[in-house]
Amino acid sequence: MKIMRLSDSGSPPVLVEEDIPRRNPGEGTACPDQCGGVTPTELVWYPTTHNKMDEKRTAPYQEHEFSGHHYGSRRGDRRFEIGQEVYGMNDWFADGAMASTASRKPSSVAHKPPH
Repeated sequence: MKIMRLSDSGSPPVLVEEDIPRRNPGEGTACPDQCGGVTPTELVWYPTTHNKMDEKRTAPYQEHEFSGHHYGSRRGDRRFEIGQEVYGMNDWFADGAMASTASRKPSSVAHKPPH
């Protein structure tokens, strides 16, 4: 899958496109085929550059808000139908929504309201 991640090449922060293996949904996660955006300040926020253990993150990908179409779930989450529009926000310290697909906790995903 395609991601946009923060380059490790130094300052100023630069976004680079990369191919990584598509992740399978974890237990009880909803996985939207998604889109998102990044604010310039997000590239230097502490949760972007460090993990919860205060260690520097390498090659993180940003964007905490997401919107897209649900494409599958593992056991335990029956709220979404395949193809249904969803949106949400992931953990600030997790890899973000700048990926063609992603696994999210069901509590981070909601049905997208009608236009």
